[in-house]
Amino acid sequence: MHIGFEKATAHHKEALFAWLGEPHVQEFWDNTQDHKEDILNFMGGRKSPSSYCQGKYVYWITTADDVPFGLIMTIQETQKDPIDEIKLEALSRTGHTYGIDYMIGNKEFLGKGYGALTLIKFLDFFRKTFDSMADTFLIDPETNNPRATHTYEKAGFEHIDDFILGGDLSGYQKPHHLMVKKFNPLITTS
Repeated sequence: MHIGFEKATAHHKEALFAWLGEPHVQEFWDNTQDHKEDILNFMGGRKSPSSYCQGKYVYWITTADDVPFGLIMTIQETQKDPIDEIKLEALSRTGHTYGIDYMIGNKEFLGKGYGALTLIKFLDFFRKTFDSMADTFLIDPETNNPRATHTYEKAGFEHIDDFILGGDLSGYQKPHHLMVKKFNPLITTS
């Protein structure tokens, strides 16, 4: 089975928005109108400013043998961003740090072992095709989501500590795990 990744486009809109309506997604995923508008803005080429995290998220569709089944969001995290103190301490000192959000939206792919494998393959893909200096990835599942935590551990993320998510996005003021995966930066020669 081939697992692939591509940036979300209008072609994915129907499937992606159907996933956002699924109970297993709504339990832990940001379903605010601002978030949905940011996804649409991204799909349309970000022609207008976004109030959702300053329009910095990149949305990736995951596929298995060309069948879309999930979404990965990436955002570069820097000391200039309004992020929780615990995340500031985890930022890369030599490369680039990215926050990740991940969901399997297609119910047919739940509980079949795609979670960890997809993340492992995505981080490799991301570092080879998007940012070769990326060496630190952060993910922060809610503490009451043991299934996600287990998946991220299987994908090589290390639990660093627990914290109360700040800000005003979905899940804020709730306890979360901070999980980190570090790599040696990829060095490319021209």
